[in-house]
Amino acid sequence: MYNGLSLDQAPPFSAVIRFFLSVPVFGILLSLIVFFNPHAVLTPTHPLSLAAVHLMFLGVITMSMIGALFQMQSVLGGRAIPAPSGNAFVIHLLLVIGVFSLSGAFVFQFPELFVIASVFLGASILYAANLILPLLFGGASHDTLRGMRVALIALALTAILGIVMASEYANASFSPFHEMIRTVHYSLGLIGWVAVLIIAVAFQVVEMFYVTVPYSHWCKHNAFRIIIAALLLKLFWLFAALPYVWVFDFAIGALLIGFVVTTAKRLHVRKRRVSDVSIWFWSMGVSLLSIAVVAYAASEWSSYLPLQSVSLIAFAFFALAIILGMMGKIVPFLIWFHLNSAGYMDAPIMSNIIPQSRAKWVFFLFAATSALSLGGIFIIELFVLSALTAVVMFALLLFNLLKALALYRYTRAHGTRFEQI
Repeated sequence: MYNGLSLDQAPPFSAVIRFFLSVPVFGILLSLIVFFNPHAVLTPTHPLSLAAVHLMFLGVITMSMIGALFQMQSVLGGRAIPAPSGNAFVIHLLLVIGVFSLSGAFVFQFPELFVIASVFLGASILYAANLILPLLFGGASHDTLRGMRVALIALALTAILGIVMASEYANASFSPFHEMIRTVHYSLGLIGWVAVLIIAVAFQVVEMFYVTVPYSHWCKHNAFRIIIAALLLKLFWLFAALPYVWVFDFAIGALLIGFVVTTAKRLHVRKRRVSDVSIWFWSMGVSLLSIAVVAYAASEWSSYLPLQSVSLIAFAFFALAIILGMMGKIVPFLIWFHLNSAGYMDAPIMSNIIPQSRAKWVFFLFAATSALSLGGIFIIELFVLSALTAVVMFALLLFNLLKALALYRYTRAHGTRFEQI
């Protein structure tokens, strides 16, 4: 099942879990902002809306993805991250301070916080890219690693553009290119970073975990090329003020729909028929991605503003669905793997680390939150209710992670190792 993985290069459990533990904390903070300010959050240019967007895409999505990259780069690329515990601590600390600063800057409108956020977020993301990117070149090479390279470069560029815009907010002075920069910032962040990394991960884990038919060679070989070309051409068209920019969005949208169809088909005809909550998350995730693409296309043709909110929220929940599904697989596996590697006889089996009953409740709460959030764009009371279900969902996620960590630490402290027999 794990052929081709360099498990001996895996970083310490602490390097990964610190990122995952921060995810529900930022998720709860985001949910509280939505609960107390639903109308403002649904107003795209409102500061509280910008705070909510960055809490989701930095505090929840990017936080978990960088944590996952520490694990995936090592085991897929076969090259260990140097000083993984120390580097993870530094990147995580900088990212946490940066996310708090940026969300606080939007909420309280303190110019100084935009400067602090620029320094810490820029340092965290660029440091992570500088640390991981060189390891993705020169060693093992396959489609998932190539996608990870593209995603990290896009994340670094997104951060640089974010620093430019943060300086404008700090000085309350916006250049004539502000809207153009914002569009590129969003495109690189949502498509170049989030979508590309999820597609890259899917090429590896969907086949490996669920024993599916492999993605086609054409798909693996050309997906990232198409996205790169479309994003670069869109950037050029925007700055040159040329018409028909929508053509490049159409190309990206068509590719994403193709990914939805091929992934859904593989999950449906998978060889491993065992019921698995993570499959529910993947299935719902690709469904939400299709909603996001269709809503975005409809908003471009109709200029009906609520559809933009549908597209962004559906895309955010698509990413969150994949993250929650993978987190439920990764954390139990890492605990089992590290305890077994250390020689503990009584290492818990993976299904007992996060019980299926609690994992299912996370999914049910996620499904309710997604549906209520999308419906809440049109009926504000549903949007408020979605914040409550989100708080419960993230609280349960935090409980699951803390219980798993406590079990890991207890086994390390009190378990019996083979060498002690």
